[in-house]
Amino acid sequence: MTHSLSRLLVTLVTVAASCAAWGQAMFLGGHKAIQDQRNNLWLCSVPQELFGTDWTAAVVIDSTWTTMTIDGTELSDSARFTFREIQGGKKYPFSAMAGENIINGEITFTWLPLLELNGTFGDEYAAGTVSLTAPDDTIGKNNMPARLKWRGGLTNTSGKHKRNYSIKFVDQNGDKQNRRLLGMRKDNHWKLDAGQIDMLRIRNRVCSDLWLDMSRQPWHQSLDSTAVNGSHGRVTEVFLNGEYHGIYGLIEPLDRKQLALVKYDTVAHVFHGQQWTSKSKCPTYFLPAYNNNLDTWNGNEVCYPDIDEVMPTDWSTIYDAFEFARRCDAVDDWQLLTDSIDHYFDMPVMEDYFIFIVAMQAMDNEVKNIYYSCYDKTLGGPRLTMTPWDLDISVGAQSISGLDVSPERPLDWIAHVAMGDSFNHSDYYRKRIINRYWELRSTWLKTENLVARFQQAVDELENCGAAGREEARWSQDSDLNGKVLDISAEMDYIADWITRRMAYLDENVFIKPTNPGDVNGDGVINVSDVTALINYVITESGNVIIDNCDMNGNGEINVSDVTTLINLVINN
Repeated sequence: MTHSLSRLLVTLVTVAASCAAWGQAMFLGGHKAIQDQRNNLWLCSVPQELFGTDWTAAVVIDSTWTTMTIDGTELSDSARFTFREIQGGKKYPFSAMAGENIINGEITFTWLPLLELNGTFGDEYAAGTVSLTAPDDTIGKNNMPARLKWRGGLTNTSGKHKRNYSIKFVDQNGDKQNRRLLGMRKDNHWKLDAGQIDMLRIRNRVCSDLWLDMSRQPWHQSLDSTAVNGSHGRVTEVFLNGEYHGIYGLIEPLDRKQLALVKYDTVAHVFHGQQWTSKSKCPTYFLPAYNNNLDTWNGNEVCYPDIDEVMPTDWSTIYDAFEFARRCDAVDDWQLLTDSIDHYFDMPVMEDYFIFIVAMQAMDNEVKNIYYSCYDKTLGGPRLTMTPWDLDISVGAQSISGLDVSPERPLDWIAHVAMGDSFNHSDYYRKRIINRYWELRSTWLKTENLVARFQQAVDELENCGAAGREEARWSQDSDLNGKVLDISAEMDYIADWITRRMAYLDENVFIKPTNPGDVNGDGVINVSDVTALINYVITESGNVIIDNCDMNGNGEINVSDVTTLINLVINN
């Protein structure tokens, strides 16, 4: 056994042994209640359907405890207790004897999963354990060996408190151990998102789910159906070394496996799938020379293949795409853009990316917090697919960012993402993007749908009590510049912001083209438009441009418009 492996095992044993000192055990109806030593509160995750009901549960307590009383009722020999009218934030006081000592505390419930991280944390991976308790699981995943560390940029600087974490699960020998968590993918690598500067705490999660819903699939999904151009996640409540640490998003990493990129050929030493992430501002108007012996270029960092495993790397793929975009802008050659952009960029995804960051005003995702992925440069060419990441500065996030986030702000912050130039300079792509925007406005980007998406996420936090616990833990912390954390008030602000933002975009940015007769918005008036209009008149549904359906301009859409359109098609 190597010295490093022996040291890892000793560390794991030490961490596991110390867990007993971080909290006594209590089980309610088989569900583990976890102690928050800061507030002497035991939090128990149970199914959501128990909320609003009376629940009679067997109570199993620490072997050192005796004579337990809950909410003024001493437990009988059968050790069962009925928790009356379970509600989020409702607390049930209890006391118990532990030898000659009296233990006083409170029990409360949630329906969110609970994560416990135990260990010593810093900028480098160190041994620890992770336990996961799901509301519908009375077995749980307890004391899973892992290597843990802080992660992030500005959120991981001196003096920060609610930090982000990276988790890499290992087995008892310190080797990689894949685990499936909460119905998501099976892998050893997971991330915890703290929402440290987000006054809603879940902007990143809600926006990430919106992106997964509204964006078109990457071009290579037809070759590999496992490709996912985004990150799934679950909102959880986290304990750190026995202390409640608040709401976190447990998320899948955006890596080669997630995008289903073809692996590097280790035998022939041939690059196939590649991935990079923009760690800092990476403009396209000026491109420095790249060095394949370095893991960074122009603000981007190599993700796959890992430069520690494949050296030298290959920057040419992303460089050529950026250079193409820069050259089109520099020489104002938009015919070149129209002819060749699909060779360098996954255009449907790129169009959706542009609409997404503009609609959500994701100001930190224009030339930063982007993953660029190439499926296989030997098969599909250097075509890049884009994926947003870390969306906490979006949807009017204002309290910490210090940015101008008015919902009526124009696109003066969109400068260097390649799609922005095409929108501003190419009539062909402007029409494509506008038509796609209006298609999305009838579904995922419908104002009431967007507001409802955020409201539903906030309702869950409030109704299970997590919002109140988060506010009690972090309000006025220095991470928030001393500001009061009020999730309900932030939701009111977001609802107003979305309503104003979408109205502004409709009227000033993605101005709906008026072309009577072009019902389906494809730029051509023909029999397919007649079919689409007939279907709309009959069903009052379908993806049509309403303004283009009103052929006689009387403000109504009916059979007379169909007749007018048929005559127009025949005459043309």
